Parts: sequence; structure tokens; C-alpha cells
Amino acid sequence: MALRQPSSQDETERGVLGLSDAQLGSVAEDQLATATVRSAPGMAAVAFPLVDLGFDLYLRRIRTLRAHPVQIKARSFLVDGEFQASITSLHPDPNGYILLPYVPPPDWQLDPRLWAIPIPEFLKAAQPHGSGYIFSGYLDGRFPQSAMNKFLIDARQLRRQWLERIPGWKDPVNVPQVGVTSASEEVPRPASRAFGKYGELWLASQLMRAGLQNVVLAQDRLRVDCVDLLLHDLSSSAVGGLVIHTSSVNARGIVQFRIRHDTFFVDPRLLVVVIPCRNDGDLDETAFVIPAADLPAVTSASLDRGDPGYQGSFRLSPLAEKMRPYAVPSKKLGAGVLERLFPGRLSDRAKPGA
Repeated sequence: MALRQPSSQDETERGVLGLSDAQLGSVAEDQLATATVRSAPGMAAVAFPLVDLGFDLYLRRIRTLRAHPVQIKARSFLVDGEFQASITSLHPDPNGYILLPYVPPPDWQLDPRLWAIPIPEFLKAAQPHGSGYIFSGYLDGRFPQSAMNKFLIDARQLRRQWLERIPGWKDPVNVPQVGVTSASEEVPRPASRAFGKYGELWLASQLMRAGLQNVVLAQDRLRVDCVDLLLHDLSSSAVGGLVIHTSSVNARGIVQFRIRHDTFFVDPRLLVVVIPCRNDGDLDETAFVIPAADLPAVTSASLDRGDPGYQGSFRLSPLAEKMRPYAVPSKKLGAGVLERLFPGRLSDRAKPGA
């Protein structure tokens, strides 16, 4: 099946200044991300990959790692009313989705109807074509026998027609209790956002170096919980999350960090990474990787203007005994984090002990 393309002459006659495929894809991704967040306020977060390795965005239930990679294939024209799309590469992630929106000129707005198809179902129905697939269908569902009609949804009803049908989407969130009392220590907010971003970007570079084309790093455009980086291992389809804190070392050699209770949750694949940074801007030779479930045990309850949280404080040299199990050489932090999140998925060359 060959896909038809509109001729440039046709576009000129209609007065259409066309978008490139890349521009159309970006427009569709932004509109779908916004529509998804608006449809489920307080429930849905959308992360974008730092490097495109096959998926365009990641849908995630807030305060969980129930994340779903999404590939978007938008079209700006129909062929005799038929939507046609070619997908040249697709990771067969069992938790992933293909979204197929129609974004016509001249307004370049989402059509009210689109397909939201689980990748396993898409692979059953799409027509193989070379190393990829060809999809075709009608947005009005004119052929009742089409297996894809059940995945046609209303762009204004994403929560009800898509999100709430995802297995596990509405399951309870696992949030540990924080023992804040009137006697809890009042702790002010620490360093600036710029300081925190420094360590975050450095760690992202180390993770990219260790994971290369096998691990996607994604980040919410707007942070709504504690997850600073979402990681997706393409080989196993597993997803992990990082809470990253770049912490200064005071004159007494003490490292401090704080995590808000209202944004935190517990998941076996959620890690808290503490990166000590010295006054001269250099990172300390040791960083710390703490499983989320262990956080309450190595912190104390605190308040920041009435906002409860987990306050961490420990001596760096000599290192506090409670932090020894979590210490990782900074130069091996990227590989160490990936090995903890996705055991056995790294090559021997990339493992921390190599």
C-alpha cells in the first residue's frame, strides 16, 4: 500500500503554507500534551525525552511511576477521507501507545477525533511495511468491522475515554507517612533553583553516557511531584524515576537536603540521588543513591512554613554511618544508577565496577 502525499501545487492553490513533518509532529505533541494535562488535572503528568530515541512523550500518573511511552504520528491531510500514516520504527513496548491525530491547515488544531491505540493492539492490526508499519482508517468510523474503531476517542474526553481505561491508572498512590508534630524542626528552603539544576544536568549527562541509545531520559515540562528525571530502559521496557538533590557542604562538613511530603511517593524503581557540591563548585567524589522506601529512615520530619517534609542531614567526612550503604563514587554515578534501576541491562563495560 503506497501512501499518497498532497502535491505542492494543491497546497499553493489552497493558500496553505505547509509545515514540515518535524514541525507538524512538534505541534501535535504540544497540543496533545496540553490536552492530556487539562483533561486530568492533578492526575496526569507529561514528560518529554531529552533525546528522541523513538517515543515522543511519556504519560505518567502523578506521584507514581505508572508511565506509558507514547509515539505520535500526526497527519495534516486525508486521502479521500482516509487517514494514512507510515511508522518507520516502533519499539514494541507492552505499556506504550500510538496516538494518531489529524491536524489540518490552516489552523493546525487537533481534530475532535483521534486514535489512541495500545502498541500490542497496533502491532496486530497495522500492515507491515519494510522495517515499519502502515496504518489507515477513517475518523468517522464508517466501517463498523474495523478493529481500530474501538480506539477512536474524543480529543475533549481524554481522561474518560483513554486515561481511565489504562490498567492500573486509578490505583491508589503509595505515600509514606511523615511524623510531623508541633515540635518538628522548622527548616528553611535551601539553595537556589540554578544550583539544583547544575547537579541535575550533570547527572543527566552521565546517564546518557552510560545508557547511550538504550535508555531514554525524559523530564516533565512542569514539575508536579518529586520526579526530576524519568528513565525508560528500551530493552526491558522498565521505567524508573530519580529525585535529584544537589546539596552544598557547609563549613562543618554537613550535607543537607529536603524533600516535600506532598510531592513524594514510594516505588521500588524510585531513587533519591544526593549530589554534594563544594563551595568552589566542584562535585564531591562521593554521591548517594537512596531507595525511596529508605528515605524516612535516614531523614527526620521537618516543616517549612508549615509544609511538611523529609529533612536529611549528615556529615560527609568522616561519613555518617547511616549513609554508607548508599555511597557511590561520583565518577561512576551514571552507570551505578542504571544498574540499580535496571539490573543486568548494562554491558559489562558500563557497569560501575568495570
